Amino acid sequence: MDVIEYSLGSQQKAEVYINRLFAYFLDPDQPHGMEEEFLRAFLNGLPDTCGFDEDLHDLSDVVVDDQVRLTEQVDGDPVSSGFVDLVVQVPNEWFLLVELKFSAEDTQTEFYRQDVTHIDDVPKDDYESGAYYLYLHQADRPDANDSEFSNWTWTKFVDSVLTDFIVATAPRYPQRTVVQLYEFADDIRSIAGMSDPTDNVAEKVELYLDHYETITDVTETFEDQWETFAHNWPTRLANRLASNGSGAILSDTDYHVQFECPTDGVGNWWFRSTSSDWGMLFKHGWWRHTDDLTDIRHERPDDRNDARIGFHHRLENDRDQALRDNTLTLYFRNMGANDQSFIDAVYEKFNAQADAIDTVLPATANRTGNKRNMIAATYDITPDDHDDFFTAYIAALEDAFRDLVVENPELLSILDGIYADAVDDVYDTDITPPR
Repeated sequence: MDVIEYSLGSQQKAEVYINRLFAYFLDPDQPHGMEEEFLRAFLNGLPDTCGFDEDLHDLSDVVVDDQVRLTEQVDGDPVSSGFVDLVVQVPNEWFLLVELKFSAEDTQTEFYRQDVTHIDDVPKDDYESGAYYLYLHQADRPDANDSEFSNWTWTKFVDSVLTDFIVATAPRYPQRTVVQLYEFADDIRSIAGMSDPTDNVAEKVELYLDHYETITDVTETFEDQWETFAHNWPTRLANRLASNGSGAILSDTDYHVQFECPTDGVGNWWFRSTSSDWGMLFKHGWWRHTDDLTDIRHERPDDRNDARIGFHHRLENDRDQALRDNTLTLYFRNMGANDQSFIDAVYEKFNAQADAIDTVLPATANRTGNKRNMIAATYDITPDDHDDFFTAYIAALEDAFRDLVVENPELLSILDGIYADAVDDVYDTDITPPR
């Protein structure tokens, strides 16, 4: 914790302390043992007004820095500058500027967004995917001066992200990190003048420490089972579909299952489990190399030049939803790693087909209005009706796949056309979707 010497009696030192400790927890490379998990929880918890819409599956390239110099440059020469409290970024892709306030009034957000041309001497224009702005402040203080900064209070952050994160994930981390997280939350409350939490985090942390060995044993057992499931769900899903007459397994390797659906127009499908989070289900032909659009893929090319669409379920990101709420969500996604021009083209053509899509969507699904996850379908996970939780999860996933794929050639025909038209517009290539 040797971050900075401070005292809560000194507001300025306290703010610097919070700023640096915040950056420490967000940075996956720091020795807190959480890797990317707190960063992912923070980004997923951002207020909707922030508009944050980036692919969080792989955060290995994320850089987190505090007190980052921002400059307005004219003809290569800085004419004015300032320091923003936090910058979270994937270089050349997206950035999130975060200004933290406890007592002082906002004087900088208009400059940060409207005038700044460079982030630590890197042009803003170099970031191709997105620019996001967050103002984190006390509830009784005015909002940011710049209207494009998303306003978020310390109370909302502590209650909706930090407290839930501590309680839900404490068994996974070293005791020291758990204590640090609790002290971090407690210090924010003290500095921001917040009331004590209603969910009694201190007592829960103490209970966790008292029963550390038992909790650790139970948690490790479940984590082992979850890890196995994250790897073998494609085989389990394919076997269940085949046994219920919904198709046949064409191939089954370590990370991929190719599945043939008998319905006309539905085609062959790939179930992919190379990620512990992203469970991919996509039609053969919905993943192509952009340098040769006849090259149909089922995994990423070495040069990462690809264009793809598909369905997915989020094993890690939606795990609390699955375990706590017994709910599975299957998404149709315009993949975040696509070229921006292709993302835009798919989104435009998808919206042009909105009425036709609404007509064929099952009652469990809806269009989201989101540029990436464009359809979301929810299903109940019912462990009481099956041998265990994982079998119930597969049963829900089977229902989703049957509704959106096996028994819905009309929807697939629309999505085939959207993909082919976007490829033609962006890459000037005419493709015929495989049947």
